[in-house]
Amino acid sequence: MRKIIGLATATMIGSLMTSGLAMAETMPCETKLPIDIPSNCDAIKVIKPIEKLESFRPLTTPKNGPALKPQTVFRSDQLDNLTKADQEKLSALGIETIVDLRAPDELEKHPNKHISTVDFNINLPIGSDPADVKKIMPLDVASQIGPLWFSGKFDEIDQLLKDHNVDLYNTRIDRYKDFARKFTPQISRFMHVLLEEQNYPLVFHCAGGKDRTGYVAAVLMLSLGFSEEDVMRDYLTTNLYTYDELSKLVADGPHSLRPAFGAHKEQITAALKAVKEDYGSFDTYRREALGISDEELALIKKNLLADLT
Repeated sequence: MRKIIGLATATMIGSLMTSGLAMAETMPCETKLPIDIPSNCDAIKVIKPIEKLESFRPLTTPKNGPALKPQTVFRSDQLDNLTKADQEKLSALGIETIVDLRAPDELEKHPNKHISTVDFNINLPIGSDPADVKKIMPLDVASQIGPLWFSGKFDEIDQLLKDHNVDLYNTRIDRYKDFARKFTPQISRFMHVLLEEQNYPLVFHCAGGKDRTGYVAAVLMLSLGFSEEDVMRDYLTTNLYTYDELSKLVADGPHSLRPAFGAHKEQITAALKAVKEDYGSFDTYRREALGISDEELALIKKNLLADLT
Protein backbone atom coordinates (compact mmCIF):
# COMPACT_ATOMS: atom_id res chain seq x y z
CA MET A 1 0.00 0.00 0.00
CA ARG A 2 1.26 3.44 -0.88
CA LYS A 3 2.26 5.56 2.11
CA ILE A 4 0.36 8.70 3.02
CA ILE A 5 2.83 11.45 3.76
CA GLY A 6 2.54 14.55 5.92
CA LEU A 7 1.64 17.28 3.47
CA ALA A 8 2.88 20.11 5.66
CA THR A 9 6.31 18.53 6.13
CA ALA A 10 6.70 17.66 2.46
CA THR A 11 5.69 21.19 1.48
CA MET A 12 8.29 22.64 3.85
CA ILE A 13 11.10 20.50 2.40
CA GLY A 14 9.96 21.20 -1.14
CA SER A 15 10.01 24.91 -0.38
CA LEU A 16 13.60 24.67 0.84
CA MET A 17 14.58 22.77 -2.29
CA THR A 18 13.20 25.52 -4.53
CA SER A 19 13.64 28.74 -2.58
CA GLY A 20 17.05 28.28 -1.01
CA LEU A 21 15.88 29.84 2.26
CA ALA A 22 17.84 28.78 5.34
CA MET A 23 19.63 25.95 3.50
CA ALA A 24 21.52 27.94 0.86
CA GLU A 25 25.30 28.07 1.01
CA THR A 26 27.77 30.55 -0.39
CA MET A 27 28.41 29.51 -3.97
CA PRO A 28 32.03 29.18 -5.15
CA CYS A 29 31.39 30.72 -8.55
CA GLU A 30 34.52 32.86 -8.42
CA THR A 31 36.82 30.14 -7.12
CA LYS A 32 40.43 29.98 -8.20
CA LEU A 33 40.57 26.24 -7.59
CA PRO A 34 41.33 24.11 -10.68
CA ILE A 35 37.77 22.80 -10.96
CA ASP A 36 35.07 23.24 -13.58
CA ILE A 37 32.23 25.60 -12.64
CA PRO A 38 28.78 25.38 -14.31
CA SER A 39 27.57 28.10 -16.63
CA ASN A 40 25.31 30.76 -15.15
CA CYS A 41 26.67 29.67 -11.78
CA ASP A 42 25.24 32.59 -9.79
CA ALA A 43 21.70 31.46 -10.62
CA ILE A 44 22.20 28.02 -9.03
CA LYS A 45 21.10 27.67 -5.42
CA VAL A 46 22.97 25.02 -3.45
CA ILE A 47 20.34 23.46 -1.20
CA LYS A 48 21.13 20.61 1.19
CA PRO A 49 17.96 19.69 3.13
CA ILE A 50 19.24 16.21 4.04
CA GLU A 51 22.06 16.49 6.57
CA LYS A 52 24.04 13.40 5.61
CA LEU A 53 23.64 13.75 1.85
CA GLU A 54 26.09 16.01 0.05
CA SER A 55 24.63 15.66 -3.44
CA PHE A 56 20.88 15.14 -2.96
CA ARG A 57 19.16 17.46 -5.42
CA PRO A 58 16.73 17.78 -8.29
CA LEU A 59 18.18 18.10 -11.78
CA THR A 60 19.57 21.57 -12.49
CA THR A 61 17.47 22.93 -15.34
CA PRO A 62 17.40 26.30 -17.16
CA LYS A 63 14.55 28.77 -16.87
CA ASN A 64 14.11 28.85 -20.65
CA GLY A 65 14.02 25.08 -21.14
CA PRO A 66 11.57 22.27 -20.38
CA ALA A 67 10.13 22.54 -16.87
CA LEU A 68 10.27 19.51 -14.59
CA LYS A 69 7.48 18.70 -12.21
CA PRO A 70 8.71 19.60 -8.71
CA GLN A 71 9.66 16.89 -6.21
CA THR A 72 9.43 14.12 -8.80
CA VAL A 73 12.97 12.90 -9.52
CA PHE A 74 16.16 13.44 -7.51
CA ARG A 75 19.81 12.51 -7.94
CA SER A 76 21.93 11.72 -4.91
CA ASP A 77 24.92 10.13 -3.25
CA GLN A 78 24.50 6.85 -1.32
CA LEU A 79 21.94 6.68 1.48
CA ASP A 80 23.96 4.68 3.98
CA ASN A 81 24.63 7.30 6.64
CA LEU A 82 21.24 8.92 7.08
CA THR A 83 20.14 10.16 10.47
CA LYS A 84 16.66 9.38 11.71
CA ALA A 85 15.71 12.96 10.86
CA ASP A 86 17.06 12.46 7.33
CA GLN A 87 14.99 9.31 6.91
CA GLU A 88 11.89 11.17 8.05
CA LYS A 89 12.55 14.04 5.63
CA LEU A 90 12.91 11.66 2.69
CA SER A 91 9.73 9.88 3.76
CA ALA A 92 7.99 13.25 3.95
CA LEU A 93 8.91 13.80 0.31
CA GLY A 94 7.02 10.60 -0.43
CA ILE A 95 9.95 8.83 -2.10
CA GLU A 96 8.54 5.72 -3.76
CA THR A 97 11.53 4.33 -5.70
CA ILE A 98 15.26 4.07 -5.05
CA VAL A 99 17.45 3.22 -8.06
CA ASP A 100 20.90 2.23 -6.80
CA LEU A 101 23.65 2.28 -9.44
CA ARG A 102 26.37 0.81 -7.21
CA ALA A 103 28.06 -2.57 -7.53
CA PRO A 104 26.96 -5.43 -5.22
CA ASP A 105 30.08 -5.17 -3.04
CA GLU A 106 29.36 -1.49 -2.46
CA LEU A 107 25.81 -2.29 -1.37
CA GLU A 108 27.09 -4.92 1.01
CA LYS A 109 29.63 -2.60 2.62
CA HIS A 110 27.41 0.48 2.68
CA PRO A 111 23.73 -0.56 2.65
CA ASN A 112 21.17 2.20 2.25
CA LYS A 113 19.09 3.17 5.26
CA HIS A 114 15.39 2.33 5.17
CA ILE A 115 12.95 4.96 3.85
CA SER A 116 9.43 4.14 5.06
CA THR A 117 7.60 5.33 1.93
CA VAL A 118 9.75 3.39 -0.54
CA ASP A 119 7.89 0.55 -2.25
CA PHE A 120 10.45 -0.23 -4.95
CA ASN A 121 14.22 -0.72 -4.54
CA ILE A 122 16.12 -1.63 -7.68
CA ASN A 123 19.84 -2.21 -8.13
CA LEU A 124 21.24 -1.44 -11.59
CA PRO A 125 25.02 -1.72 -11.11
CA ILE A 126 27.06 0.38 -13.50
CA GLY A 127 30.40 -1.12 -12.55
CA SER A 128 32.42 -0.37 -9.44
CA ASP A 129 32.99 3.05 -7.91
CA PRO A 130 35.23 5.02 -10.33
CA ALA A 131 36.83 6.69 -7.31
CA ASP A 132 38.03 3.37 -5.88
CA VAL A 133 41.78 3.67 -6.51
CA LYS A 134 42.32 0.00 -5.72
CA LYS A 135 40.46 -0.86 -8.92
CA ILE A 136 42.13 1.64 -11.23
CA MET A 137 45.78 1.08 -10.38
CA PRO A 138 48.03 -1.74 -9.08
CA LEU A 139 47.32 -2.57 -5.45
CA ASP A 140 50.93 -2.04 -4.38
CA VAL A 141 50.77 1.48 -5.82
CA ALA A 142 47.38 2.27 -4.28
CA SER A 143 48.59 1.12 -0.86
CA GLN A 144 51.35 3.73 -0.90
CA ILE A 145 49.11 6.69 -1.67
CA GLY A 146 47.40 6.95 1.73
CA PRO A 147 50.58 7.25 3.85
CA LEU A 148 52.09 9.72 1.40
CA TRP A 149 48.88 11.78 1.33
CA PHE A 150 48.62 12.07 5.10
CA SER A 151 52.29 13.01 5.27
CA GLY A 152 51.71 15.79 2.76
CA LYS A 153 54.15 14.27 0.27
CA PHE A 154 52.11 15.16 -2.80
CA ASP A 155 55.08 15.46 -5.16
CA GLU A 156 56.02 11.91 -4.25
CA ILE A 157 52.51 10.74 -5.17
CA ASP A 158 52.84 12.40 -8.57
CA GLN A 159 56.19 10.71 -9.12
CA LEU A 160 54.88 7.34 -7.89
CA LEU A 161 52.06 7.32 -10.42
CA LYS A 162 54.36 8.52 -13.18
CA ASP A 163 56.86 5.76 -12.43
CA HIS A 164 54.13 3.12 -12.68
CA ASN A 165 52.48 4.63 -15.78
CA VAL A 166 49.24 5.34 -13.94
CA ASP A 167 47.34 7.90 -16.03
CA LEU A 168 44.13 8.79 -14.19
CA TYR A 169 43.14 11.37 -16.80
CA ASN A 170 42.82 8.85 -19.61
CA THR A 171 41.65 6.09 -17.28
CA ARG A 172 38.71 8.26 -16.26
CA ILE A 173 37.96 9.19 -19.87
CA ASP A 174 37.83 5.49 -20.75
CA ARG A 175 35.59 4.79 -17.77
CA TYR A 176 33.04 7.33 -18.94
CA LYS A 177 33.07 5.80 -22.40
CA ASP A 178 32.32 2.49 -20.69
CA PHE A 179 29.19 4.03 -19.13
CA ALA A 180 27.85 4.54 -22.65
CA ARG A 181 29.03 1.24 -24.13
CA LYS A 182 29.11 -1.48 -21.48
CA PHE A 183 26.08 -0.85 -19.30
CA THR A 184 23.28 -0.42 -21.82
CA PRO A 185 20.94 -2.97 -20.12
CA GLN A 186 21.14 -1.08 -16.83
CA ILE A 187 20.49 2.30 -18.45
CA SER A 188 17.63 0.80 -20.45
CA ARG A 189 16.04 -0.65 -17.32
CA PHE A 190 16.30 2.73 -15.61
CA MET A 191 14.51 4.43 -18.47
CA HIS A 192 11.76 1.81 -18.41
CA VAL A 193 11.25 2.39 -14.66
CA LEU A 194 10.41 5.98 -15.58
CA LEU A 195 7.42 4.80 -17.63
CA GLU A 196 5.35 3.94 -14.55
CA GLU A 197 3.67 6.89 -12.87
CA GLN A 198 3.46 4.94 -9.61
CA ASN A 199 7.27 4.89 -9.33
CA TYR A 200 7.48 8.59 -8.48
CA PRO A 201 8.94 10.40 -6.58
CA LEU A 202 12.17 8.62 -7.48
CA VAL A 203 15.80 8.90 -6.31
CA PHE A 204 18.70 7.52 -8.35
CA HIS A 205 22.20 7.43 -6.94
CA CYS A 206 25.64 5.82 -6.87
CA ALA A 207 28.33 6.30 -4.20
CA GLY A 208 29.20 9.98 -4.52
CA GLY A 209 26.40 11.05 -6.85
CA LYS A 210 28.81 12.29 -9.50
CA ASP A 211 30.04 9.80 -12.12
CA ARG A 212 27.52 7.00 -12.66
CA THR A 213 24.70 9.22 -11.46
CA GLY A 214 26.00 11.99 -13.70
CA TYR A 215 25.82 9.83 -16.81
CA VAL A 216 22.32 8.56 -16.00
CA ALA A 217 21.20 12.14 -15.38
CA ALA A 218 22.64 13.13 -18.76
CA VAL A 219 20.70 10.36 -20.52
CA LEU A 220 17.51 11.38 -18.76
CA MET A 221 17.91 15.07 -19.54
CA LEU A 222 18.73 14.51 -23.22
CA SER A 223 15.72 12.20 -23.50
CA LEU A 224 13.48 14.91 -22.04
CA GLY A 225 14.65 17.44 -24.61
CA PHE A 226 17.30 19.34 -22.70
CA SER A 227 20.42 20.41 -24.58
CA GLU A 228 23.97 19.15 -24.08
CA GLU A 229 24.74 22.55 -22.59
CA ASP A 230 21.98 21.96 -20.03
CA VAL A 231 23.40 18.51 -19.32
CA MET A 232 26.86 19.96 -18.73
CA ARG A 233 25.48 22.58 -16.36
CA ASP A 234 23.66 19.95 -14.29
CA TYR A 235 26.73 17.70 -14.29
CA LEU A 236 29.09 20.46 -13.10
CA THR A 237 26.65 21.60 -10.43
CA THR A 238 27.99 18.66 -8.42
CA ASN A 239 31.19 20.67 -7.97
CA LEU A 240 29.17 23.32 -6.14
CA TYR A 241 27.56 20.79 -3.84
CA THR A 242 30.89 19.16 -3.00
CA TYR A 243 32.96 22.34 -3.02
CA ASP A 244 34.15 22.08 0.60
CA GLU A 245 35.51 18.60 -0.04
CA LEU A 246 37.07 19.63 -3.34
CA SER A 247 38.78 22.55 -1.62
CA LYS A 248 40.64 20.09 0.57
CA LEU A 249 41.41 17.62 -2.21
CA VAL A 250 42.60 19.82 -5.06
CA ALA A 251 43.86 23.06 -3.49
CA ASP A 252 47.34 21.74 -2.70
CA GLY A 253 46.90 18.05 -3.48
CA PRO A 254 48.77 16.01 -6.07
CA HIS A 255 48.09 16.95 -9.68
CA SER A 256 48.06 13.30 -10.73
CA LEU A 257 44.95 12.56 -8.66
CA ARG A 258 42.91 15.58 -9.70
CA PRO A 259 41.04 13.76 -12.50
CA ALA A 260 39.42 11.58 -9.81
CA PHE A 261 38.14 14.56 -7.82
CA GLY A 262 35.09 16.50 -8.91
CA ALA A 263 33.14 16.57 -12.16
CA HIS A 264 35.22 17.26 -15.27
CA LYS A 265 33.84 18.53 -18.58
CA GLU A 266 35.98 16.22 -20.68
CA GLN A 267 34.75 13.11 -18.88
CA ILE A 268 31.00 13.51 -19.51
CA THR A 269 31.84 14.84 -22.99
CA ALA A 270 33.68 11.58 -23.73
CA ALA A 271 30.62 9.53 -22.76
CA LEU A 272 28.27 11.54 -24.98
CA LYS A 273 30.78 11.44 -27.83
CA ALA A 274 30.90 7.64 -27.54
CA VAL A 275 27.11 7.55 -27.96
CA LYS A 276 27.33 9.60 -31.15
CA GLU A 277 30.22 7.53 -32.51
CA ASP A 278 28.33 4.29 -32.00
CA TYR A 279 24.79 5.36 -32.94
CA GLY A 280 25.08 8.58 -34.92
CA SER A 281 22.71 10.49 -32.65
CA PHE A 282 21.34 10.40 -29.14
CA ASP A 283 17.79 9.69 -30.40
CA THR A 284 19.01 6.59 -32.23
CA TYR A 285 20.80 5.46 -29.05
CA ARG A 286 17.61 6.03 -27.07
CA ARG A 287 15.45 4.08 -29.52
CA GLU A 288 17.79 1.25 -30.57
CA ALA A 289 20.13 0.73 -27.59
CA LEU A 290 17.84 1.68 -24.71
CA GLY A 291 14.69 0.36 -26.37
CA ILE A 292 12.62 3.46 -25.60
CA SER A 293 10.22 4.14 -28.45
CA ASP A 294 8.91 7.59 -29.28
CA GLU A 295 5.58 6.58 -27.75
CA GLU A 296 7.27 5.45 -24.54
CA LEU A 297 9.30 8.64 -24.43
CA ALA A 298 6.05 10.59 -24.60
CA LEU A 299 4.89 8.76 -21.45
CA ILE A 300 8.12 9.58 -19.62
CA LYS A 301 7.75 13.22 -20.59
CA LYS A 302 4.17 13.19 -19.36
CA ASN A 303 5.35 11.84 -16.01
CA LEU A 304 8.20 14.32 -15.58
CA LEU A 305 7.54 17.53 -17.50
CA ALA A 306 5.32 20.17 -15.94
CA ASP A 307 4.00 21.63 -19.16
CA LEU A 308 2.55 18.37 -20.47
CA THR A 309 -0.78 16.75 -19.56
